[in-house]
Amino acid sequence: MTKVYGHLVALREASLAVTAGEARGLVGSNGAGKSTLVKILTGAVAPTRGAVEIAGETAPLGDPKEMIRRGVACIYQHANLAPAMSVLDNIFLGRQPTRRLGFVDGARQRREALALLERHGLVLDLDAAVGSLPTVKQKEVEIMKALALDARVILMDEPTAWLAASEVARLQATIRILKARGVGIVYISHVLDEIFAVCDTVTVMRDGQVVAESAVADIDRPRVVHLMVGEKLARESEQAAQQRRRARGSGEIRLSARNLSKRGVFKDVSFDLYAGEILCVTGLIGSKRTELVRTLFGSDSFDSGALEVDGRPAAFSSPSRAIARGIGFVPEDRRREGLMLDMTITENLVMATLDRFRNGLLLRRARMAEAGRRAISSLSIQPPDGTRPINLLSGGNQQKVLVCKWLVRAPRILILDEPTVGVDVGAKAEIYAILRRERDRGAAVLVVSSDLEEVMTVADRIGVMVSGRLVAVHDADAVRMDEIVREIGMGAA
Repeated sequence: MTKVYGHLVALREASLAVTAGEARGLVGSNGAGKSTLVKILTGAVAPTRGAVEIAGETAPLGDPKEMIRRGVACIYQHANLAPAMSVLDNIFLGRQPTRRLGFVDGARQRREALALLERHGLVLDLDAAVGSLPTVKQKEVEIMKALALDARVILMDEPTAWLAASEVARLQATIRILKARGVGIVYISHVLDEIFAVCDTVTVMRDGQVVAESAVADIDRPRVVHLMVGEKLARESEQAAQQRRRARGSGEIRLSARNLSKRGVFKDVSFDLYAGEILCVTGLIGSKRTELVRTLFGSDSFDSGALEVDGRPAAFSSPSRAIARGIGFVPEDRRREGLMLDMTITENLVMATLDRFRNGLLLRRARMAEAGRRAISSLSIQPPDGTRPINLLSGGNQQKVLVCKWLVRAPRILILDEPTVGVDVGAKAEIYAILRRERDRGAAVLVVSSDLEEVMTVADRIGVMVSGRLVAVHDADAVRMDEIVREIGMGAA
């Protein structure tokens, strides 16, 4: 496959094959061409050159309906379901079997759905509203939709980005069932542990090309990382993980919480965040970490306790008041809460600093463009075109824009909620370097993360949150990962 957009070559002679019953991992840095390849395989985009064959027959290009008819389905990172409708209605949405006069044949729908569940060993409540289901069950609904279409190949694009560890294991068990039934899986993930756990083979892409293919048993994680990001970035990432920890930084307390409580959410949370340190708060999804940091930023309120910023009381009634006190906040969901997807890279980069570009009621566009160019260059955002709509960027580059939006304010306190969800190892290394730079200039950095490997790599201190309580805070160089895991598990029990 080759795909050219103007002067940009998104794919260059990239080839991929998957057989019945095989799970093939597809990995590469953000911008490597994975998404373009998926769009071609689903018919959403026609290649400039190339061909797709399904079971030995050439398929028409750029025709989504025809690709579905021939057995290609895709499960995307963000759910493509109608949350208010039932599981049963979602499975057959847009192609419900009908009786005379066009009425939906509900009995036939149910029979076909039950037969699919039994055949593939899945368990779903067909009458439950999809929006009421946990995320992993919603993924299973999307799998059922694909199976109801007689899918021969299912493309899974970052299917575990929002799942807890137990849910990831459940989804992987479902994938093994599908493989046993002869379904081919193309599994796209930035989490290499998942590739090694569930895939038989792996294809590595870089700069729009396939640079390696291998059986999973014949390759190791360091080799995959080097192939994805190149020798220099892989080496820098490894060196960064060995950096000296700086627990309590300069010793100056920037933010202090005492017995902070919100009824039914979190209770008696106390901690100090110091200038010049990175404090990571980890725990299971649902442990109320996100609710805590939203409260610190003024997006939500607390019922009791005390919060201080730079030694002065703070109970922010809105995020704008928190921003005025020097706090920046990178939310977990960049698409819904962090970025304006239809606006340009530059417009997103200056969103938190528009006051600097005002001229009365007007904006100084030339100054905005120059500030955007500097930010794009400093973070190596690709492509380096500030006029490009941000929804056309890869996930990793979108995330860098989201982080950089706050860096231009030079916040005294920077709070980040799951800052590397859905980004590749190369972008992760760059984001970790950004966090360390902010720490080293004296900012107080608070990171919420479910990724324990990330926590052990970047943290100066580690907080463990369980069921709305902060149960422990450790110096990072004095605690092991297995001890953190045990605390999470003991608290949850």
